[in-house]
Amino acid sequence: MKNSRYLIVVGALVAVAGLMFLYNGKDWLVRNAVVKAVEDATGVSVRLGSLRIELTQADGFIKDFRMGNPKGFSRDDLLSVGTGRVTLDIGSVTGSVIRIKTVQMEKVAILFEGSGNKNNMTALEAQVNERSARPEGTKETKSKKYRIDSFVLKDVKLDVRMPGIVKVGNLDLGDIRMSNLGGQNGATASEIAGRVSNEISSRAKSAVIKNMVKLAEQMGMDVSKIADGLGLPTGVLNDAAGFLQNLFK
Repeated sequence: MKNSRYLIVVGALVAVAGLMFLYNGKDWLVRNAVVKAVEDATGVSVRLGSLRIELTQADGFIKDFRMGNPKGFSRDDLLSVGTGRVTLDIGSVTGSVIRIKTVQMEKVAILFEGSGNKNNMTALEAQVNERSARPEGTKETKSKKYRIDSFVLKDVKLDVRMPGIVKVGNLDLGDIRMSNLGGQNGATASEIAGRVSNEISSRAKSAVIKNMVKLAEQMGMDVSKIADGLGLPTGVLNDAAGFLQNLFK
């Protein structure tokens, strides 16, 4: 009898310890899962300073999220986020698709880097698309699915840089907004990370193309010669150069 009571007490203590580990260790587990999902989707290094989850309030808080550059570019961050907040639909956590009501990131900075007829955004897109085209493994197929109602990067700042050019171009992109990520049936975390990465790349490239005259002035360059350094369509940049020439006729 004494042995039975002893085993029950030990079992209870182990159970309590396990619950305490799950509660206190959940942030670490989710943080690692987020880092792995983005790295799997993009092929670049990812760092996340901290992630804190408040289960009772269905909120998550992120600090210091960073995505590195693809190979062939500088070691600076392609994307950095100062703080972020995630709001969950707590009732969906036990279902087949976890619904995230909102994701809002603030203090967001993006680096557009050109180097030898290439740029880091095009390189990132190529890596995301190559990885998304790979056959799904059984583990990935069984992964948890998610849907995000609203995803917002607030007040995004874009720096534009080229090797050998001391001056850096700066643009304000405003807010980058996406909705219904994952759709009704949900998507894996890696699939959603890939779509967000491609949207960031597309918005950055569009902003650079539309603001070529402004960037050329900021960086002390001739618009007609900037195409090679930024790895963007020559025809579009030549149009910008023609606009600049006509402006001062």
